[in-house]
Amino acid sequence: MKEEKVSIALEVAKFALNPTGYLIGQIVNSTTKAVEKSEEVTDRGELQAIRLEAERQEFSLKMAESQARVAQEIAIARRIETAGEVEIEEFYDYSGEGHAGLKTDGNALGIGFSGSGKRVSRRVYRFKGISKKSVLT
Repeated sequence: MKEEKVSIALEVAKFALNPTGYLIGQIVNSTTKAVEKSEEVTDRGELQAIRLEAERQEFSLKMAESQARVAQEIAIARRIETAGEVEIEEFYDYSGEGHAGLKTDGNALGIGFSGSGKRVSRRVYRFKGISKKSVLT
């Protein structure tokens, strides 16, 4: 029982010190276990079981990715609360366009398609100092 409490305290300390790093470590551990499981299933040759395991792994990774994003946003929010000065600069521009055309000159028929996309994404946070309010609490 004492070993379990120490283990839990250690996990809490790891998370408190570096939430994003902790979650990435958990993702790596779960991925490693899932790969080991899928290798066991492969040896049995059960195709349906492999597909189900792949879907489980994909779902698990999506959830872990979402949790990591939430942890990152929480860490940023906490740092904003404690910073003396915060400078935030964000740009998001996701756009795309496509064209389709038909051309004929009486003898020949031509069909054409074209498309383009543009993605601009930038997120810069600068934190300076610690606010007096956070030192008092």
